[in-house]
Amino acid sequence: MKKSLAIVMALVLLLCSASALADTFPLTTEPVTFTVMSRTNAFYPNGKVGDTDVLRAYEEMTGIHMEFDDVDPSVFSGRLAAVMTGDPADYPDLIYKANITNAQSYEWGHEGILVDIAPYIDECMPNFKALCEQYPDILEAITTDDGHIYGLPQVIPYAPMKFPSKLYYNEKALAAVNMPVPTTTDELHELLLALRDSDFNHNGIADEVGIDCSANTLYQYFYGCFGLATRGSAHHPVVDVDPETNEIRVFATSDNYRKFVEYLHKLYADKLIYQEIYTEGDQCTKLTADERLAIYLGTTLYAVPTKYIADWTGLKLQPAGPDGDAVSTNARSTLHTEGNLVITSHCTNVPLALKWVDYFYSEEGGMFYHAGIENVHWQKNEDGTYGYTESFAATRTDDMTQDSFLAQAVLWPGGRNPAVMPANLFAGEYEAEPAATAYALAEYAPEKIWPIISWSEDENDVIASYLSDMKSFITRSTAAFVAGETEINDANWEKFVNDVNGMGASKVCEAYESALTRMYGEGNW
Repeated sequence: MKKSLAIVMALVLLLCSASALADTFPLTTEPVTFTVMSRTNAFYPNGKVGDTDVLRAYEEMTGIHMEFDDVDPSVFSGRLAAVMTGDPADYPDLIYKANITNAQSYEWGHEGILVDIAPYIDECMPNFKALCEQYPDILEAITTDDGHIYGLPQVIPYAPMKFPSKLYYNEKALAAVNMPVPTTTDELHELLLALRDSDFNHNGIADEVGIDCSANTLYQYFYGCFGLATRGSAHHPVVDVDPETNEIRVFATSDNYRKFVEYLHKLYADKLIYQEIYTEGDQCTKLTADERLAIYLGTTLYAVPTKYIADWTGLKLQPAGPDGDAVSTNARSTLHTEGNLVITSHCTNVPLALKWVDYFYSEEGGMFYHAGIENVHWQKNEDGTYGYTESFAATRTDDMTQDSFLAQAVLWPGGRNPAVMPANLFAGEYEAEPAATAYALAEYAPEKIWPIISWSEDENDVIASYLSDMKSFITRSTAAFVAGETEINDANWEKFVNDVNGMGASKVCEAYESALTRMYGEGNW
């Protein structure tokens, strides 16, 4: 009751202040319901995005009810494809937290499945329009060659979230081996060997885990140590520019990619990487709770239970590889992800749907989206930083992760958010260590980070036809090499390279060259 009353009282104040930034609340005086297919996560209350404090409060503010169909991430892609190829009468009005790619939205938009929102922006989305005027590359990245916009992005103008792959180490584990933080990949290997044999959790069992993360994060973190993904891998994990020739390439076919694979295989074979990485994925929460984990690769420390989070520190540098490469290549542009909210042809009130989401693209609305209600979930401290209120902090238990704690209130956890992430979020306890680490990694960023590309029709045909299958093949083959299922020898490597080339590598590179020439001029990629 106290929490509900606090939310209601804060909501009154929020309504008064927010009217200058969005259409006067409520947005409608008549009951309106939109059907929404949404990616969810287990850490949301009851596994439902709609059960968060922010969405309940926003329904009161706007007068709009969102009827959510929550879909687990493991089946979301398949479910999305089934919906898009099904009966239009069964389409949801909106698809939320979708991260639909430009290639997908181009196809579905031109088929009439998704609504072109470009004609509505001036009238219905003043906050998004102002943000695009401030950062012109946003519109360039989401607008098709014929002027259509089919999806709304997540915008992050600030460094902390532009570097998704960060290395965090357990200070207690490192103290047990009395070794400094690594500055090279060789030093990291030696450190991991020592940690493996150290019994740093003092249980008398050889159960220590060196590195845990998802397989994708593992790859993206180490690309920059081997001269790969030279234009940033967060948006473009397959194609980059050869630093020696300035030619566009599928970098998995390079000699350095073999060095990269050999290094990761060595870590895996020495049991320095969590051995179930390919079957279980990221197990940071469990491994940390069991006091077995030394190093975690991830965006934030949100998977670490509260009880242990003070033990973890971010590595403020990028380790140098065998040839001296030390670039934090898993870097994003200001437009973090595209297609996080799309509107289908089933929606009968497109302007109202866009007015509903527009508030989240204001500084105030972005804070509301990511941090919750002021003086209920967060407060501004006397020193100008931001932190949790005492009452909200009291809801956090030792076994909670940051994700499960925040997901009670806000919509940020799980990513793929149609909103702007405000700088205020990083001015305090919300993101203190990840923010400090990311600001340090900014010094190791690639010289140029390619933004998300809006393809022409011909380019999109090539990308849709070849890139996804090629990426999947590279990912599967890399896993087989790393795990030792396929021996890394000259014959197997030659076959891998030939297979990649045979899947349309040259055509993909030509599509990239065409798009990048349009964006930057010939050879300026």
